[in-house]
Amino acid sequence: MKVYLKYLLFTLIILFIVLWLAGVFRPKVKSVEIKPEIKVVSGIKIEPVEKRDFTESAYMGEVIPQERGEIATKFMGKVTSIKVKEGDCVKTGTLLLTLEAEDLYAQIQAVNHQVNQAEAAYRLSLSQLELAQKTYERYLKLYQEKALTPQEFDEVKARYESAKEALNQAKEALFYAKSQQKVLSSHLKYVNLSAPFSGCVVEKKVDLGDMTLPGQPLIIMEKGPLQVKAELPERFFERIKRGDFLEIEEESGRRLKGKIIEKSPSVNFHTKTFTVKLELEKPLGLKSGALVRVLIPERISVFLIPERALFQKYDFTGVFVVKPDKTIELRYVKIGSKRKDKIEILSGVKEGEMVIVEGLERACDGCRVE
Repeated sequence: MKVYLKYLLFTLIILFIVLWLAGVFRPKVKSVEIKPEIKVVSGIKIEPVEKRDFTESAYMGEVIPQERGEIATKFMGKVTSIKVKEGDCVKTGTLLLTLEAEDLYAQIQAVNHQVNQAEAAYRLSLSQLELAQKTYERYLKLYQEKALTPQEFDEVKARYESAKEALNQAKEALFYAKSQQKVLSSHLKYVNLSAPFSGCVVEKKVDLGDMTLPGQPLIIMEKGPLQVKAELPERFFERIKRGDFLEIEEESGRRLKGKIIEKSPSVNFHTKTFTVKLELEKPLGLKSGALVRVLIPERISVFLIPERALFQKYDFTGVFVVKPDKTIELRYVKIGSKRKDKIEILSGVKEGEMVIVEGLERACDGCRVE
């Protein structure tokens, strides 16, 4: 009986502890919905999404010269003099630089001597032929008059034929010597390098004393006026014609006029584009190789926002949209072409919606604008 009472007491104590931990003996608190505290932000600037039905489409182009020349040599040699520097403008035939060419000059001197000898031999053979011909003609008359024996006439005739053959050989030797002289003399233009056209030196790739290699560009020249080469979509093929003027925009935002001087006769089947070249008017400060934008006016509806309104993190690109109830929503957008200081939005926003353009670092999704 005592064991039974002990066991019952122990069970009641355990049950009491469990009920107490479960909160049975404490007053109950009514459950209510806890609303999160909305963060209020200030110091931001908003602008509406702009819709345009007439805009300018931009296509990349490269500034190129009208003519470009890379001055190189066929020989390995040391640069002995440089007559120009970068920025110098020269006329056709102006000496640009010279190379060491002692071996070439020695060969030219030797071949000049050969030419002189060949000319002397040719003159001697010519005079001998003239003498042999006169003798032959005189002996032929005597032979016809039966005043000579056939043997005497044959000897004179043989000397005449031999003189003709000697003249032909002298002529061939002179031709070969002059050909060698011409070849070696033509090599001088690769030793004394001159300007192939009137233009300006844009790059000097060697210094005094440098060794050159065959085919290595030493000086690069360009001739203006500067042009822009661009690839345009085929939808403009019928619209754009030679003689038309288009605006060209630099990276700095400066605009220039360009006149279309060349247009490819057909559209590239693979790229669906065609090539145009525009001659620039007053391209002050521009250099060949610079990238510019060719602007073409189009009637097309686009949504535009300031480029600074874009919020980009990793692969995410979005904007902070301020809704009518002044709450902020971070919304994903798909962007298109850049148009001056604005960016084209292909999807994600509508006309008139307000986006944050300043203070993006303070904005957050779900916050409220003060």
